[in-house]
Amino acid sequence: MNRSSPDPIRALHVDDDPEYAEFGDAVAAASDRLAVETVTDAEAALERLGDGDVDCVVSEYDLPGRDGLALLDAVRDDHPDLPFVLFTDEGSEAVASEAIAAGVTDYVRKDTDPDRAAELADRVEAAVESARAERERRRRLEAIDAAEEGIAIIEADGTFSYVNEEYADLYGYEPEEMVGESFEITYPDGALETVRADVMPAVEGTGFWRGETTGLRADGTTFVEDHTLTKTEGERLVCSVFDKTDRGGHEDAIEGIHTTVRGLMEATTVEEVAETLVRAVRDVVGLSNSAVHRYDADAEALVPVAWTDEGEQLLGEIPSIPRDEGLAWEVFEAGERRVYDDVSTAPGRFAEDTPIRSELILPLGDHGVLLAGSAEPGAFDQVDVTLAGTLAVHATTALDGIRSERELRAEREALERQNERLERLAGIVSHDLRNPLTVAKGRLELVADEADDEHVAAIERSHERMEALIGDLLALAREGEQATDPEPVDLAAAARECWDHVETGEATLVVETSSTVRADPGRLQQLLENCVRNAVEHGGDDVTVTVGDCEGGFSVADDGPGIPEGERERVFEAGYSNADDGTGLGLNIVAGIAESHGWDVAVRESESGGARFEFTGVETV
Repeated sequence: MNRSSPDPIRALHVDDDPEYAEFGDAVAAASDRLAVETVTDAEAALERLGDGDVDCVVSEYDLPGRDGLALLDAVRDDHPDLPFVLFTDEGSEAVASEAIAAGVTDYVRKDTDPDRAAELADRVEAAVESARAERERRRRLEAIDAAEEGIAIIEADGTFSYVNEEYADLYGYEPEEMVGESFEITYPDGALETVRADVMPAVEGTGFWRGETTGLRADGTTFVEDHTLTKTEGERLVCSVFDKTDRGGHEDAIEGIHTTVRGLMEATTVEEVAETLVRAVRDVVGLSNSAVHRYDADAEALVPVAWTDEGEQLLGEIPSIPRDEGLAWEVFEAGERRVYDDVSTAPGRFAEDTPIRSELILPLGDHGVLLAGSAEPGAFDQVDVTLAGTLAVHATTALDGIRSERELRAEREALERQNERLERLAGIVSHDLRNPLTVAKGRLELVADEADDEHVAAIERSHERMEALIGDLLALAREGEQATDPEPVDLAAAARECWDHVETGEATLVVETSSTVRADPGRLQQLLENCVRNAVEHGGDDVTVTVGDCEGGFSVADDGPGIPEGERERVFEAGYSNADDGTGLGLNIVAGIAESHGWDVAVRESESGGARFEFTGVETV
């Protein structure tokens, strides 16, 4: 499961080759998350898998007894979702296609080189994280499906990616009929205009909307719906709907749920979500004894975060629940709710002498669990379970959003630190490299006065190349800075100005544009200069460079020798150059500047057979 902090990963390495006996240690050493256990044959591997606690199998193909693919088949029978990486000899590529067809997760060629150990560690981590994310996605959808409230997930493009049975039933469809369709199919024309004009802007602005709308069924009939929309990670919307004409006397509880959903979405910490949830379970559902336990990766336990006073009075200190102990942990791992009329008779309960008789345990995705209990047996009816389940689904959505925001902030802090390091690098390049280069150029001038030979000329060319390389390195070091505060820029004026800053010899500039583009002026200038410099380096001093318009943006073309079609994707790679004095960084910088503006860049052949760089996705004014 994809936890808020990286979980340990337990890999089972299957190989009988003595040369690889210690390789598992090298793989584990390449990652601070990996623990690797090695067995020598398929039977031992299957026996070990029976004990559990294995996150990934890494197997050789050529094993005694049954081979790696036969082991894969056996693993898939009992563990269909367990990642399986085939790590086999370089000469065994013939089995790769068969392995992929059989469902292998990944295929890595065998090598004892430390770099290969690091690669294998990365592949194992990626496979396990992908499997955990997929399991968690299924768990969340199962939790939504189990809710008796109509719930749907709407993607950023406005189409349904998931609807539960209740939601589909409200509108007279089967769930699979709605998936992929626009959410607009659930509104008559008049209501749809209101949703577009009022509801969606409110959701976009605040992340939440709740109110009444008119729903449209598949047969053309309409109904009044109590409707909630909540924005979650990835610009998705979670949509929950009740039919106001069929509430079964639970209007107050449903009203309380919608009020609680707003509170959950406004919460900014796990603790706030937990407190809001236990209050709602007490006040809205009427279950006075409840608690939220959060999964703590460091403690390997479900740790209490919030609980009601009634729960504390009944149980005393609310305990943590260690890994693999108790029914709550089983619910957390399985992602399926459980209801016990008398938990004191349930095998596997956490406390043998618990005063709790009735217990309701609901998963909160990979965040933890919600527990509600009563000292009376058979205390929960179906309405209690349904309402509490609905609250748990919305709490899980809120917790997902908090984690996404936390991860985004961490990425921003990491980006700031990276930019600081890049600035320090830029300072080193600017001062510590340019200063001695200046001294060297000055001394060379003194030598040149006394000796005019080919060696002096060669040194001068080397100095010029170093100067260009330093300039490109400085630009590359600052590539982490995004194009901030774009403004309208006259493209023709920018092209003419860049021409004055590049050594162009007898080259010619042709400007065929009157466009004004939104861009960072300094970085656009650098992009154009690098394109021009590239044209002169490869096309000679008499090359003609044309800056003009293209569909969706602008282009920089020349009449030089052009770029072979097979190499056009590579020209943007750092270090790629076919010019003797090229740095191999100029076009890499061009691509980075384009990306920072949100532009696409492509290489094509110009009308004269030279190179043409097209920049698209460019906003014009």
